[in-house]
Amino acid sequence: MSVSKKNSSVVIGLALFAMFFGSGNLIYPLFVGANSTNTWVGSALGFLTAAVLLPFLGVIAMVLFKGDYQSFFKILGKKLGFLFSMLLLTIWIPLGSAPRCIALAYSSISTYVNIGPIWVFALIYSLVVFFVIKRKMGFLDILGKIITPLLIGSILIIFFVGIKTDMNLVSTKSDFSFFKSLKEGYNTMDLIASFFFSASVIHILYKKTKSMPSSIKMIIKSSVLGISLLAFTYVILIFISAKFAPYLLEVKKEQLLAFLARIILGSKYSIISLIAIVLACFSTSVALVVAYSDFLQNQVFKNNKDINVSILFSIFISYVMSLFGLSGITFITAPVLKICYPILLGLIFVNIIKIIVQEKSLTYKNAKEAEKIETK
Repeated sequence: MSVSKKNSSVVIGLALFAMFFGSGNLIYPLFVGANSTNTWVGSALGFLTAAVLLPFLGVIAMVLFKGDYQSFFKILGKKLGFLFSMLLLTIWIPLGSAPRCIALAYSSISTYVNIGPIWVFALIYSLVVFFVIKRKMGFLDILGKIITPLLIGSILIIFFVGIKTDMNLVSTKSDFSFFKSLKEGYNTMDLIASFFFSASVIHILYKKTKSMPSSIKMIIKSSVLGISLLAFTYVILIFISAKFAPYLLEVKKEQLLAFLARIILGSKYSIISLIAIVLACFSTSVALVVAYSDFLQNQVFKNNKDINVSILFSIFISYVMSLFGLSGITFITAPVLKICYPILLGLIFVNIIKIIVQEKSLTYKNAKEAEKIETK
């Protein structure tokens, strides 16, 4: 069975970009640019190293392990590997990134119109996420064909209008360097995102094609496109925020895009920034819930429960956490993620090296056996 046009490498690549480019990805590159007036090129390189190159390693790791969590974490032992993967996913998704998407979408919309208490908004938001996921794997098409083009388009409008705008302000003293920007790229946690997202997509493709080689070939092509778009978008955001840095000195991280849009487009057209933020948050929410519910269903419940149980559990925990706001979410997740992230990076390097060594050893062994057969 061949892969349908709907799930082409281009569509999936756009979907991967939408998955990566979530709430935090709108905050950190703008923050780097706003603090890198005269050194934005070096800052961009530092940010891209941590937020683009490292995530690509996560994709490579999952390709090598064919999207198999258990095999990847086997190096820690069966029980410890399972506990670490579950801790990583739980802290990152239902306790961290997923509720952060809800909280950021709410705070962004609230700057334009009064939408009532967050618990009402979060409830409606969560129900819509559930509806989209219930459309089975159609979320790949929705992300790739509708949300991602709108998201990229809204950001490009801000960029092109902003680049044409004359700036007569005196540049502020540059603060960020390559290494400071590297740290901000690290904070996006895109390495974790790439690791689990690519594994989920490999499984989705395998169910459709029934061919693991075809699925791997597709995810490699898609990831190259997705990562390239991600890098391009980061550079755009860093550049434009660096250009308007004098206006952004006292602005909070989560308000940078909305504030920047008002400066560049004016209050009438700054609604574009709202569209970009909400779309990024929603698309990431869908991807996060799918990844976590897939883990619960396969690794925790062992497929003994309805998939809806896993999905509803993921959405419910995210909903409750979103009520604490961005500061509350960060207070809970940041300390644990600072420990888990380096461990995951280390595991990726060790496992990649291990597989390369095994492959070379197998190739050498086969070559020797072939020589013996020819000699006989």
